[in-house]
Amino acid sequence: MENIDQFLNSLSSNVDLGHHKRNQAFLRQVASYCNNDRDLRQSDNSSPAANAMSSYRFSRNESISLDQLREIRLKNIQSSLSDETLLVINDVSIINYYKHNSKLDRRPVGDGKGMGYEYVCNLMVSYERECVLGVAHDCVTSQLGPDDTTTIDYHTDTVFDLLSKTDPVNLECNHKHQYLCHFRHIQRSLPNKQLISVGDREFDDQYFFDQCITEKQDFVIRSNALRNVQIKPSDWLPDHTYTTHYNGLPCVDGYVCADMKGIVNHIPLKPFKSIPLDGKGRHTDEHSAKQWAKVSVGACQLKLYRQFKRNKTYFSPTDYVDVNVVVVKEFEPPSTREPICWVLFTSLPIKSDADISKTIRIYELRWLIECFFKLIKSGYELEELRVDNADKVAKHLILMSIAAVYILNIKKILRFSNGSKLDDEAYTTLRNANNNLNDTSIPLEIRIFAQTAILGGWLGRRADPISTLTLMKGWKTLMSMIDVLHEAPLFIQELQEFMKKKCV
Repeated sequence: MENIDQFLNSLSSNVDLGHHKRNQAFLRQVASYCNNDRDLRQSDNSSPAANAMSSYRFSRNESISLDQLREIRLKNIQSSLSDETLLVINDVSIINYYKHNSKLDRRPVGDGKGMGYEYVCNLMVSYERECVLGVAHDCVTSQLGPDDTTTIDYHTDTVFDLLSKTDPVNLECNHKHQYLCHFRHIQRSLPNKQLISVGDREFDDQYFFDQCITEKQDFVIRSNALRNVQIKPSDWLPDHTYTTHYNGLPCVDGYVCADMKGIVNHIPLKPFKSIPLDGKGRHTDEHSAKQWAKVSVGACQLKLYRQFKRNKTYFSPTDYVDVNVVVVKEFEPPSTREPICWVLFTSLPIKSDADISKTIRIYELRWLIECFFKLIKSGYELEELRVDNADKVAKHLILMSIAAVYILNIKKILRFSNGSKLDDEAYTTLRNANNNLNDTSIPLEIRIFAQTAILGGWLGRRADPISTLTLMKGWKTLMSMIDVLHEAPLFIQELQEFMKKKCV
């Protein structure tokens, strides 16, 4: 496990901003975010405010470009890769600056009532280790469009030539199109690496699937299950699920057109496992689970053939897309929430139970990007930034993203829960661990967790949550203590003897 100095030393080998002082400034900002020794809302002369002002000056430095910062971050990921399965998890998060009238390049976000930016993130995750490797690429979308057009060419697809000429900015802001262009960029940056693209229903797109298969890359994308498809007739598929052929390619011999909802309703299922959910019925990690959903699974193969859409314009496909489908369904859920129903489109094999289980686990790891967003928005208070445009917000985000990966991996290694509230069992376990730090029968990770929480300000009371900020502060203090023990053992020994004499 790296401490912050080791982490920064490893990062420094990939930093080249053209000047020694700029390199050092970059590393200072990342260190500050790792330690969380700032308050973006302060305006006095305290140390946190001084650190915040330093980061504001860094974001205003016109000699440091977004392209340079993103390249440093990507090189840092490249240097840490091993022979493992790489997931590229994509999602969009709203950065709402509705109170910040100084930001003149804001755009309507969310339901259109908010004002701010869209943050499009491609988070790289190791499937085998189930840990975050870093942000492979991202962009901030303002009134002017995405901020990465000097790196990403959004107008290379000839099928969209008309939109490129008549509506270029809206095409650049289309989430499905952004994802495809980002994914291509990441693929080029990581040659000879097999990537699996992972996304939620917003990225269910036939053209994207086709391009992934053409470029021999894989995907696991949740389907919105609102289309007609072509499928081979089966005993389990009733005739009434067959439907009218829609605009697109003709029906293939030996296939029928069927409603996707009908397939999901009738596909044969078998019991699979229980999935952890939070209090609102959303997927979470097992440590934060408030309830569990018993699910069954089924799988089949089909062909996509219909027109796809960009900016309300329909385009005809040039070929069928063969995809595998994995359906995850919950039966007999509580009356307080909707049942779990995941329909996953994938290019991965589904021949065995192990294949199906891998596809589902890959989709479950999509949840890590939600943890990432929560950390940069709640932990680092991204929406409190007082900078005046999207370019400066993006520079802060790059710094935050590097530090956030470090923090998330600390939580992963030490089995920190991503929830902050403690149930009775967790509370009793932590209290016992903190009172018995030398008890080797208690797992080391739990004793470290307990001590980190206490050092971060947790008072040990049942009702007090243990937040991400508490853990970050406690980890910084614990690492400082370890550094003193390592660097000055004689001093520690003398200090102990001194304290014994004083206490006599």
